[in-house]
Amino acid sequence: MAQLPEVPSADWISASAQIIQQLGRDDFPEVFRALLQTCCQFESMILSRFSGTSAPICLYQDLDEMQAAISVEFYASGPYLLDPLYQACRNNAEPGAYRLLDLAPETFFRSEYYKTFYRKISISDEIGILIKEDQNRWIVISLARFARQPKFKPEDAQRLNAVFTLISSAALRHWGEAVTSQEKENTADWQQRMQTFGNGRLSPREMEVVLLVLQGHSSPTAAAYLGITVGTVKVHRHHAYAKLGVASQAELFAMATRHLSSSQ
Repeated sequence: MAQLPEVPSADWISASAQIIQQLGRDDFPEVFRALLQTCCQFESMILSRFSGTSAPICLYQDLDEMQAAISVEFYASGPYLLDPLYQACRNNAEPGAYRLLDLAPETFFRSEYYKTFYRKISISDEIGILIKEDQNRWIVISLARFARQPKFKPEDAQRLNAVFTLISSAALRHWGEAVTSQEKENTADWQQRMQTFGNGRLSPREMEVVLLVLQGHSSPTAAAYLGITVGTVKVHRHHAYAKLGVASQAELFAMATRHLSSSQ
């Protein structure tokens, strides 16, 4: 005998009805937020549109002025390029809800993205809901818990994925829009734009290592990805740093951010 499906909670049914009623209205973001809260508890929600390699556009955020300056404005100035959620979109991940650590390299807490940006925003964990608009554009919903709050559990992402069709359909109906000609011009691939990084000073293998370093990979994970030894990765990394005139991952990140910003 087939098992009967679980009956949705009264809160979820009420929030779903509100979503339908408020689509396209000014208070829709608050109703949408309330629906997500029935699936998992979070303290902040940011919606961003990623279009190719262009800086993200913030569609909604519920932060105070200070938090927004870091989590939205500073993020869009360059750190987004190293964000595991952004990288998942660029790698054409399956749309759905993911805990940050389901997407990030195992060395995330030692990565330049973490040191330069993530620890500045004082959150303990994040779930990203990846919604695909078209081949090059995504709407990403970031749900965060602040410092000293418990991390998200796998069940939190599972509950969001169980209603992902409703979440994505509602978000696309409210925030989705037609592709503009300018956005079509800005959909060049991130790695393609990086081909000019270093002005031809790096060998192809050194470039591969640098790209992995910028994405937060350690020498062991970069070695596994490239199918070479850890020692070889370290040699390529040392040579690349010398050719670029940088002495640390922080300096490499700053140089890459300036390069990508200037090549928009």
